[in-house]
Amino acid sequence: MKVIHKLLVLMFCSGSLLCQDHYDTDSIAFNVDIDEFIVTAQYEPTHYKEAVHRVDIISREEIESRGAITLDQALVINPSIRVSYDQALGSKIRMRGIASNNVAVLIDGVPVVGRLDGAIDVSQINMQNVERIEVVEGALSNIYGSNAAGGVINVITKKSQVDEWKVRMNTQVESIGQQTYGTSLGYHKGKFSANVEGRVLNYNQYPADSLRLIELVQIGENQFSRQSKYPFNPKDQMGVGGYLRYNPDSESSVIFKYDYNHEEVKDYGVIKRIQFNPYAEDGFYNTVRSDYSLNYKKRWKSLFIDLTSAYNNYSRRVDDKRFYLETELFDSLLQVSDTTLFNTFFNRAVISQTINDDLTVIAGANYSLEKGNGDRIINRNSDDVTQAQFSEIAPYVEFKYSGIEGIDLSASARYTMHSAYDSKLTPALHVKYELADTWTVRASYAQGYRSPNLKELYLEFVDINHNILGNTALMPETSHDLQMTLDYNPSSSLGISLNAYHTTISDRIGLIQYETLKFRYDNIDEYKVFGFQPSVDYRVGSLSLSSSATIGYWDTLVENDSFSSFGQVVDVNNSISYLIGKGEYNLTLNHRHIGSQPNYTVFNDIVEVIEIQGYELIDISLSKALLNKKVNLTCGVRNLLGTVFTSVDTASGVDHSPRGRNAVSQGRNAYFTMVVNL
Repeated sequence: MKVIHKLLVLMFCSGSLLCQDHYDTDSIAFNVDIDEFIVTAQYEPTHYKEAVHRVDIISREEIESRGAITLDQALVINPSIRVSYDQALGSKIRMRGIASNNVAVLIDGVPVVGRLDGAIDVSQINMQNVERIEVVEGALSNIYGSNAAGGVINVITKKSQVDEWKVRMNTQVESIGQQTYGTSLGYHKGKFSANVEGRVLNYNQYPADSLRLIELVQIGENQFSRQSKYPFNPKDQMGVGGYLRYNPDSESSVIFKYDYNHEEVKDYGVIKRIQFNPYAEDGFYNTVRSDYSLNYKKRWKSLFIDLTSAYNNYSRRVDDKRFYLETELFDSLLQVSDTTLFNTFFNRAVISQTINDDLTVIAGANYSLEKGNGDRIINRNSDDVTQAQFSEIAPYVEFKYSGIEGIDLSASARYTMHSAYDSKLTPALHVKYELADTWTVRASYAQGYRSPNLKELYLEFVDINHNILGNTALMPETSHDLQMTLDYNPSSSLGISLNAYHTTISDRIGLIQYETLKFRYDNIDEYKVFGFQPSVDYRVGSLSLSSSATIGYWDTLVENDSFSSFGQVVDVNNSISYLIGKGEYNLTLNHRHIGSQPNYTVFNDIVEVIEIQGYELIDISLSKALLNKKVNLTCGVRNLLGTVFTSVDTASGVDHSPRGRNAVSQGRNAYFTMVVNL
C-alpha cells in the first residue's frame, strides 16, 4: 500500500504543483457535522468560528427549504451578492459591487470555466448533490489565482455515504412552467464507494407566439422603447455525473469525479414582414460542459498532502436561423453558426507541515493552461488565427502562527508567472484576535491579481448588431483589499457581526466606446468600493431569526461638483424560520431588499445619471419530513409580490438587457418539491 501512495504522489507532482487548501470533512469521519466546518481558504476542516477568514455558509438545509435547484437561486439570500439576468447569457453575479470577472466560482475547489462577458452563468450549476456553499468575500488570489480578486464562491458536493446502498430521487414542479427531475444511486463497500446521478430541467413558461410579441415601454417623458413582452426564453438542461472513491486507510483518499451538463436556450425573434411570407430570426444557444477531476489526500502525523488534477471542456454553439411562419420551416441557406471552445488543464498540490503546536507551514504551487478557439477568437500572432492560449505557474507559501495567546496569524504570498505577462507577487496577511470569550476581531489585507482572459485579448465580434474588439495591449488588473470584522457571541443563541471593507482595483478592464457604436476592451481606471455589513442571528426554542445587510459605496467614475464621487447601494436580507409542533413542520419566510443602483456616465462633457430601481423579493415555504426523514416534502411561493421588471432611467451598455427596464424574475412562482432517500 505504501508503494501505491508513492506512485500517486509522483503521478500528480509530474503533472503540476499547487495547493488546494483543505482536507475534506468527508475523509475524516462520516458523522462530522459538516455545517460547522469550512474548507475554503483553509488547509484542513476548520470550524467557521475559528477560521482566520470571514466565511458565510449556505447550508444544505437552507438550499432545500427555499427549493433552490440552481446556484443563482441559492445565492439570492446573501445580501453581498446581486444576481442579474440576461436572456442570452444567463444569470451572472456581482459581489460587494465587484463584477463577476473578479469572483471565482469553484466546485470542490476547482474553477468553473466558460465565462461569457467575464461571467459564469451560475444558473447552469445544479444543486442536486451539493452539501453546502461557502462564500468568502475579499481577495483570495493567493490561493485561487486569477478571477479571485473580489471573492470566492465554492460549491462543496457530497462525496461519501455510510450505508451500503443509497438511492435519492427528487422532483420539483413550478407554476411558471419549470420542471426538474433528478436521481442518484450510491454504493459503499469497504474501502470503495461510488455514485452516479442524472438530472433534467425544462423551462417553458410561454408559447413561442407569445415570446415573439413586442410592446412599447415608456422610458422617459416623451420616449418609448420597443421591448419583448416576455423576455424569458425556454430552456432545457440535462446532466449526468458521479464519483468513484477509494480510501486505502482512515488517513487517505482518492476521488475521481466526472460531470456533464448540456443546456439549450431558444430565443424566438420578432415577426417581420407580416403582410407577405412572414418570418422571424431565431437564435439557439447550446452550451456543453464536461468536467473531470482526480484528487488524492494523505496525512502522515503532522504532514498533510493534497493533490488535484482537473480537465474542463466548455463548448458554446450559437445558431441563428430564419423561420418562416407560413410553412413553419427554417431556411437552411440563411443559417449562421458560431462555436466557441475552451479547454482548461488545472493542477495543484499542497504540502502542509505542522512544525509545533504554534506554527504550521503550507507550501505548494499550481499550473493551469487555458486554450480557446472559435470564429470570434482572432489571434494574429498565431499560425492558426482562430486559436489562442496562455498558461500560468504560481508557487505559494503560507505561515500560520498561534503562539500569542488569543491571536492567530496567517501570512502568505503567491508568485504568479504568466506566459504573456510579467511575474507578479501578491502578499496577504490575516489576523484573528479573541478579545474575550464573546468577542472576536478579524482583520486582513490582501492583494489581488487578474490577467485578461482570452476573449478580452482576442475577441473580434463584428456583425450588424455588434462591433466589439479585444485588445492584446491590455495590462493585468491588480487590487488591494482591506477588511475588518467584529463578532459578538454572548450565547449559543445570539450572534452579532459587523464587517467593514475597502477594495481598490487598478487598471480595471472594461469596454470603452472608441467610435460611435464601436467598442473595445481597455484598461479604464482605478475602481473603488467600500462599505459596511451588519448582521444578527438569534435562536430561541423553535424560532430562528436572521437579518443582514450590505451598505456599499461604489465608485461612480465621475468628478463633478453636482454628483457624489460614490453611489450608495443598500441590500438587506431578513429570514424567519419556525418549527411547528415537535419539529414536524418547518415554516420559512425570507425577505430580500435589492436597493436602487446609481450609475453615472459622461457624454460630451455632460454628466448623465443612470439608475436601476430597487425592488423587493419575498419567499415563503413549508417543509415536512415523513417516514423517518426518508421522504421530504416542500411547498412554497417565490417572489410573493410578483415582481417581474425593474425600471432603468436611462439605457446604457451593450449587453442584451432591454432598454428602459430590466427583467429580474419570472414573476410569482408556486412550487412543490419531493425528495426521497432510500
